[in-house]
Amino acid sequence: MVDFNNREDLRSFIAAEILFPNEAAKYLNITSQRLNQLVQSGKLEPVKISRSGSLYLRQDLDERLKELAIFEPTKNSSVKKDLDNMKTESVLFGNDPKIITESINYFTLQTLHGNSMKKTKPVYEEVKNKFDLHTPLTEYAHEISTFLKIDVEIITKTYNTVYKGFNQLLPTDIVMKIGQEYYPKLLEKTEQAPPFLFMRGNLNLIKYQGVAIVGTRVPSEDGTKKATKLAAVLGKNRIVVVSGLAKGIDRAAHEGALINNNPTIAVIGTPLTKSYPRENAEIQKKISEEGLLISQFAPSSTVQRWNFPLRNSVMSGLSLATVIIEAGETSGALIQADYALKQKRLVFIPQSALDNEKLKWPRKYIQKVGAEKFSRIEDLIKKLEQSNIINLIQSSKNHQQKSSETEIRQISLFDEEG
Repeated sequence: MVDFNNREDLRSFIAAEILFPNEAAKYLNITSQRLNQLVQSGKLEPVKISRSGSLYLRQDLDERLKELAIFEPTKNSSVKKDLDNMKTESVLFGNDPKIITESINYFTLQTLHGNSMKKTKPVYEEVKNKFDLHTPLTEYAHEISTFLKIDVEIITKTYNTVYKGFNQLLPTDIVMKIGQEYYPKLLEKTEQAPPFLFMRGNLNLIKYQGVAIVGTRVPSEDGTKKATKLAAVLGKNRIVVVSGLAKGIDRAAHEGALINNNPTIAVIGTPLTKSYPRENAEIQKKISEEGLLISQFAPSSTVQRWNFPLRNSVMSGLSLATVIIEAGETSGALIQADYALKQKRLVFIPQSALDNEKLKWPRKYIQKVGAEKFSRIEDLIKKLEQSNIINLIQSSKNHQQKSSETEIRQISLFDEEG
């Protein structure tokens, strides 16, 4: 044991055990960018963080080295050989293997029940009471077959399909079970909360409150400008912009956050492994690097049109409010408005929509409890302040700032000049 009363021993310990970022990246045999991604996603925590750089403990890096080697090339042949002999079933970097196995089992059941979360829920609860869901479902396939009255071969084939889908996830993707630390607490309290969420990016954004910006896929030039401006203003007020990465208003909202160096959360209607529409693949990747992607859909699932209304319920559920920039009578934004009001969230409607005689929905929704109108971005911010949303966020931010250096790093995600 090092005697830290001895200055020379202390100096030797620091020199040997504390590494600078470039040394840490070299030690893990990864790029500096990859190292930053691990830190941003919460998978690796520096022992000290400052504007001039970060410091890493060698012991922390050793714990990560074997996990990284499972998924990424390593020059350490002895470690690689040991890992090749290990059983890596259901393991993703940073995930609890038991959660991974349980989630694969759950999505197998959901697939067997037409991908319906509503139909799967009671079955899942019954199966959970009778079987150990931390064990691969295929190990008791015959018992499950008898219980569900589904052929063993169908169960096994479905499980294998779901399992192969999980193998498409990135090493740093997270599968979050309801009740875990980084499962969105606001969403958790709603009836629409999925039992599992797939996340890619900076999990710390979950700890901040967010406001959703939604609207038509074919916005006017004015609508696009409003979405972009609102995203910038929300970020300046330490509010995370949440949207659904669809064409039009959604994309404008995400871009408004990103160009101002503010983080954004995209709740997508596809698995993390897919992009829709395809032209959003690039911005989806950018959000995964600078913000957070959230999906409730397993990698093995196909993209269906009903995915997107389900996505809306999650988006509104994890947000304090939903702002509709522009929307027609059949817009998916109205589905989100319905969910938001049901979840007792605020819904903001532009005055321009209320003044449009061709639209019926604005006058219908404005009469509902929780709906507010606004004419200018500044008016909307004032209403957020009056509803205590911004004050709540600032109070939470101040508490976090005092609590740890990690939280100080989170706050720096927002551009001070933005």
